[in-house]
Amino acid sequence: MRYDRQIPLIGEEAQRRIGESRIGIAGCGGAGIAALTSLVEAGVIDFVLCDPSVPQIEDLNRQFIYAAGDLRPKSVICAEWALMLNYSAMAVARSEPVSQETVGMFEGCSVVLDCTGDPEAGAVLAEWCSGTSTPLLVVRSSGFDAAVVVVHPGDDVPSCPVPGAPKIGAVSMNAGSAAAIEVLRLIADS
Repeated sequence: MRYDRQIPLIGEEAQRRIGESRIGIAGCGGAGIAALTSLVEAGVIDFVLCDPSVPQIEDLNRQFIYAAGDLRPKSVICAEWALMLNYSAMAVARSEPVSQETVGMFEGCSVVLDCTGDPEAGAVLAEWCSGTSTPLLVVRSSGFDAAVVVVHPGDDVPSCPVPGAPKIGAVSMNAGSAAAIEVLRLIADS
């Protein structure tokens, strides 16, 4: 079976919860791609993916599923990627920015990841997740540094790196993988 190597670690009940969870990912850059990949490989098959941007040449050092010149929104490409990893995957691709008007797209998610690096989107996500008691993981990376923080209701959202700050691909991917581990812990322990 596909998950035989992880079931002894987490148990069959936790694996069932992982398979039944719905994960929201805001920001389909390097960290978002790595989190999505790790979560699909662990058995999550239901996602809400949000990113209005299209791949840029300067993204390709850390955003390995995109190709230069692809003008589709990153969320759409990520949804296709999830399906390539697991044909059972279901991903809703949303191509609008996170705002007060759109944040409801994450309704029904077990956990939401903020991989946007956008302070305004982060504040909207934190407020919405707090109001709905949905766990929020904030993922940040810049240079050789990264952080994954579980934000509980009332907590401050970690600051974002300076827009356009240098990013190392391995750091973004490591941050996304670490976020996936925390998501799996939250689901397995629920």
